[in-house]
Amino acid sequence: MDKTESPMTTTGHPYQEGFLLTLLVLAIGGMGWLFSPFLPGLFLAALLAASTYPLHRRILARMPNESDRAALFMTVLMFFLVVSPILYLLVATTVKAGTLSRDIQEWFAGFATPEALTVELRRLLSALPIPEYPREELIGWIGDNHVQVGKGIGLVLLTLFKGITNNGLAFFASLLLVVFALFFFYRDGPRLARHLKILSPLSNHYDDILFGRFTALATVLTTTIVGVAFLQGVSFSLVTAFMGLPWFYLGVAIAASSFIPVVGGVVVWAPTAYVLFLHGHPGQALFLALWGALVTGFLIDNITRPILMGWLANQQKEAGNGELHVLDYTLFTVLSTFGGLIQFGILGLFFGPILAAMAISVFEVYEMIHAEKLDRT
Repeated sequence: MDKTESPMTTTGHPYQEGFLLTLLVLAIGGMGWLFSPFLPGLFLAALLAASTYPLHRRILARMPNESDRAALFMTVLMFFLVVSPILYLLVATTVKAGTLSRDIQEWFAGFATPEALTVELRRLLSALPIPEYPREELIGWIGDNHVQVGKGIGLVLLTLFKGITNNGLAFFASLLLVVFALFFFYRDGPRLARHLKILSPLSNHYDDILFGRFTALATVLTTTIVGVAFLQGVSFSLVTAFMGLPWFYLGVAIAASSFIPVVGGVVVWAPTAYVLFLHGHPGQALFLALWGALVTGFLIDNITRPILMGWLANQQKEAGNGELHVLDYTLFTVLSTFGGLIQFGILGLFFGPILAAMAISVFEVYEMIHAEKLDRT
């Protein structure tokens, strides 16, 4: 057979490369469209697998030729350490939302006259830092329209309850996908990475840089987020257990709220302290508020978090994954976290910083490849 007629060469086929590129784009787009409902769960599983893969390698070293058992062990471990607390918080929040909706509607219906409701509202709102004039106007308006207000609050809470239930079911399905995908990422991760390097048009050197940056960022950010959440949850659980409050639920709630940038655990400890104050426990309310602001907020979030993140970043630098300068940009991290939250929901608290940081890594690789062409004057 003549060389120009060989099926293994592109000579004599002028449109083959363009047609192949078109097929490649269609294949990638089709796969992205087909798997789009599963992408958040798969990405979270990839983050957890990448950040905990060193532990998986140690376990695999103790189980030679037992890759399935090692992957199963790591998957079960991640389920109990990460997925189970989130599932508990989801179920408990759904139940408490329904109970709160019923209690508030019964509370409004329990007042025989608008005057009695006005007196109770004045007592409740007096503890809030609201100027006297707008507070009295608000109390008067609610007293005059208490029937409509009660119905409106009931409708809002019912809508909120339905939203929590629907989002909870979707989130529950995503968590099951995370557990399922974790097993295969642990077992087949290195083989998948090698295959991606072969298909990538970049040289293996730059592929290694991108893979290393992804692993380093996943390790630093995931470990920092989970570690800070664990510390905040444990510290708040100890305090609330001493006060006789539902310590496990509040601890898990504080741990989950620690993922929210800027605000953090204040969305949990502030309402809890206010409820204690309304029920005649001002001392406990003050202590809980101080603990939430000073220990949970300032000490753990503002001091421990940067220390832990810096130590982990240095560990990744010593491992050869380069400087992670993007972690120093507080504004960049906050904006990417909020952007991930808007785009992906609660899972975006992990995705936003990782995606933004990986974009910076791609820019750095571009700068490395085209260093001689860039104008640095």
